[in-house]
Amino acid sequence: MSEFIITEDFPDNQQEFNERFSEEQACCEYLFRMRWPQGSHCPRCGHSGCWMSSRESRICCRWEYHQSIAAATILHSTKKPVRAFFKPMWWFTTRKSGVNAVNLKDLLGLGSYHTKWRWLQNLRRCAIRKGRERLSGHVEVDEFYLGGESSGKRGRSVEHKCVIAVAVQQKRRNLGRLRLQIIDTCSAIELIPFIRSNFDPGSTIQTDGWGGYNGLATMGCTHEPMLQTKTEDKNSVLPGAHLVTSLIKRLIRRGIPRML
Repeated sequence: MSEFIITEDFPDNQQEFNERFSEEQACCEYLFRMRWPQGSHCPRCGHSGCWMSSRESRICCRWEYHQSIAAATILHSTKKPVRAFFKPMWWFTTRKSGVNAVNLKDLLGLGSYHTKWRWLQNLRRCAIRKGRERLSGHVEVDEFYLGGESSGKRGRSVEHKCVIAVAVQQKRRNLGRLRLQIIDTCSAIELIPFIRSNFDPGSTIQTDGWGGYNGLATMGCTHEPMLQTKTEDKNSVLPGAHLVTSLIKRLIRRGIPRML
């Protein structure tokens, strides 16, 4: 999928969005400007002259090569109008509480839940910035579980739940960037690669006393295990990681599981 940088500001509010993108032509022109802010060139011959077809394809004046404005984007090969995607993208990028497939289905008045689910998956993949910087400085690392309650085993031996590794960067009294990743188990086989791929050497990594984190010092990191059994203030052990965990679980309890 091609990458391009948006150089134009988003609409300030819902009314401005509705007025600006009420017609299919306005949506196509916006997408064209975002893809080719310096003007488009034919990928085959490099010629800049073109004309637009009724199907919103760029056609080279020299070789008549067709290049769709939706090619190599999440709109590629769609049979729906471009305008149908703009409102979901607007809600996805502006709603602080996020949006899930059920919300999108109801807001757009469409009948297919699975179609909206696929749209959201494509949008979420686009939201991950390639080549993003790894975490550094002081970082908390922990794991937590997602899944319903059941009788039987507890703790890290629970097998019926999804295991999530979480890393939270500390910025003085505030939290910085974070990383979340689904892992199979809480063993060193899963945790060490997660840390290795998300941290810069020289980072200070705070964890609990779980043995899966043993050996972090050999990776060029400073490992600071924090044991709840050896501290009077239990809330001082990995507060950032625990806060992120509680927020995610709260979202799920409020009925937004498909955001994750």
